[in-house]
Amino acid sequence: MTIQEAAKVIYMIHTAYPADRKATAEELADRMDLWAVFFADYTAQEVERAVKTWIGTQSFMPNTNEIKAACDLNRKLSQKLSAAKFIPDDTGPTDPETEARLDALWASIQDTANEVDL
Repeated sequence: MTIQEAAKVIYMIHTAYPADRKATAEELADRMDLWAVFFADYTAQEVERAVKTWIGTQSFMPNTNEIKAACDLNRKLSQKLSAAKFIPDDTGPTDPETEARLDALWASIQDTANEVDL
């Protein structure tokens, strides 16, 4: 994540939480620098997705650790879904092997969600 991308995320948080509007320009600049460093190994899309979800579900501002945990969970779930390789797009009957793979995938996703108390 670049400093410009971090600025967009900080702006989203700053706008969504009125209590944060008391932050000075210097504090916001420091926060942008921190987030750019802290999320250097994440794409802007990953961080934005986590922040948007946070804003939609929480009444208090997130900290970097909370957003990092959400990004990591999203990565785990994405990896598990992409490992499924085949998910039928109809609701008709499927063969037993596919059913077993889908059941195992669903169990794995539930286990991941339980790890973070979703």
